[in-house]
Amino acid sequence: MTLRESIRKWLYGPTLTTTFRGAGAGLPFVTASNALQFTPIYRAVTVIATDIARLECEISSSEADSLFRNPSPYINAFDFRRAMTMNVLLYGNAFAVINRTQGGELAELIMLDPSSVSLDIVGPRPYYRTTAYGIVNADSMFHLRAPGLSGIWGESPIELCRTSIQLLGAQENMALRAYQNAGNPKIAIIHPSKLSAEAIAKIEADYLRYHSGSDNAGRPFIGMDNIRIERISSTIDDTGLAQARAFSIDDVSRIYGVPGHMLGQASSGNAYGSLEWMGRSYSDSCLAGWIACWAAEIQAKLCAPGETVYFDTDDVARPSMAEMYAALRTGVESGIITRNEAREMVDMPPLAGLDAPIVAKNMGLGGGTTNIGTDTSAEAGTVNDF
Repeated sequence: MTLRESIRKWLYGPTLTTTFRGAGAGLPFVTASNALQFTPIYRAVTVIATDIARLECEISSSEADSLFRNPSPYINAFDFRRAMTMNVLLYGNAFAVINRTQGGELAELIMLDPSSVSLDIVGPRPYYRTTAYGIVNADSMFHLRAPGLSGIWGESPIELCRTSIQLLGAQENMALRAYQNAGNPKIAIIHPSKLSAEAIAKIEADYLRYHSGSDNAGRPFIGMDNIRIERISSTIDDTGLAQARAFSIDDVSRIYGVPGHMLGQASSGNAYGSLEWMGRSYSDSCLAGWIACWAAEIQAKLCAPGETVYFDTDDVARPSMAEMYAALRTGVESGIITRNEAREMVDMPPLAGLDAPIVAKNMGLGGGTTNIGTDTSAEAGTVNDF
C-alpha cells in the first residue's frame, strides 16, 4: 500500500471536506457558521484574527510583498488577512485562489467560502474542487490549515470541541428562557379544596397572564381561599449558571489559547504581573503558531526558494514602559547600544553627540586607570595578575 493510499484509507475516503455532525437531543446545533453568536467564541476568534491582520509583514520577494499588501481590488490587506484567519479558526481551513497573469506573475488572491472547497487526493497530484472555479491545482490555492491529523487538511476547532461549545449554547438558552420568565422558578399553586378542570385552567391562565414574562417582574401575587405557592424548581441563581458560564469561558480560552481575561473573564488572580505574563504567553503559544501557518503558506505558494517572510510582533508583545526603559538603560550603560539607537527604539529622533557607545566608569578596559584604582592585571606577581 502506497503512502497516498494509506492516507486516503486513514481519512475514510478520497475527498476531504469540512462536515459537521448533528446536535444531540435537547442541545443547540452548533456549526462554524453560527458559533460566532456565542460571545466567548466571537471574542476569541476576532482577537486572534485582528492581531494577525495588524502585524507588519515583510516578504523579501517584491512581487509577493506587493500582492500581500494589496491582495485584491475588492478587499484590502487587513480585511483579507482577518477574514482568512477567522475562517481557519472556525472551519479549520481557509482558501484563496492565486490568480496569475498569462506570464505567470501574481495578480490577486480571491478568497473562497470554506464550505465550497474540497481536496481530492485520488490522482498522482492532489487538487481542489471548488464551486466557483471548478478544479484548482494545489500550487494555485492559498490554503491555511488548523491543526489536523493528516497534515493536508485542517480540523475545525468547533467540530472537535463541539461538546464544550454546545454546553455554552445550552447555558445561553437557559438564561434566555429564565429571563423571558422574569427569572421566576417553576412553582406549584396549591388549593385546599378539590377544583374542577375549569377552575384549574382559570387559575393557571390568570397566573400566566399577570406573573409570567419580564413585563410582569415584581408584580405581587395575592392568594385567595387559602391558596399557597410552593417552589418546585431552582431560581437562576440556585442553578450555578454564573459558575457554569465561567467554566465555559475557560473552555473557550483552552480551545483557542486566548487568556481568559481577554475574553472578559474576571478573576482575583489577575494581578498586573500575571496579566503581563499571560499576554506574553498569548503571543508565544497562540499567535506564534498562526503566524508560522501564514509564513509557511506564503513561502510555499507565493515565494521562490530562498525568499523569506518575517512578521513583526513587537506591537503585540511590547513590554511595559517601565520594563522597556530599564532594558534600554542596561543596554546603553553596558555599551551594547548607543543612546541614539535607544531613542530610535522608542520612536524618538536622534540627538547630536549620542552616536558613540558609553562605558561605565566602573568598567576598566585593561591596562588603564579606573575609578577604583590602576589596572595591574598585566603585571606579573600582582594581586590582579590573571
